[in-house]
Amino acid sequence: MPTIERGNFESPEKSAYNFEVYDSGLERRMMERLEADHTVRKWTKKHDIVIPWIDASSRRHNYHPDFLVEYVDGSVGLIEVKGANQVDSGTVQRKREAAERWCGRRDMEYSIETIKS
Repeated sequence: MPTIERGNFESPEKSAYNFEVYDSGLERRMMERLEADHTVRKWTKKHDIVIPWIDASSRRHNYHPDFLVEYVDGSVGLIEVKGANQVDSGTVQRKREAAERWCGRRDMEYSIETIKS
């Protein structure tokens, strides 16, 4: 069974916090990408955004997107990080649809990003 990588991303320059917690190697690599991206002004995982969504059995759930990002052009977006093998799952697609509606009402962008291991 694979080991889950968790830890603290220390001293990010584009976060308001002195560390950000990652729950997977994919999230850690996204943090590195966000730090290096000249189009990103600020980013964080420490946000209070909760998006309601409905599963295939019509049960209601809450979804907490991985990253809140502000870009240098003033736009704001949410980023979810997934392995390429997860993107097409029904659960991920239902969450994506709910997040796109939620973001659309707030003039925000939503994206699912995949990062190679």
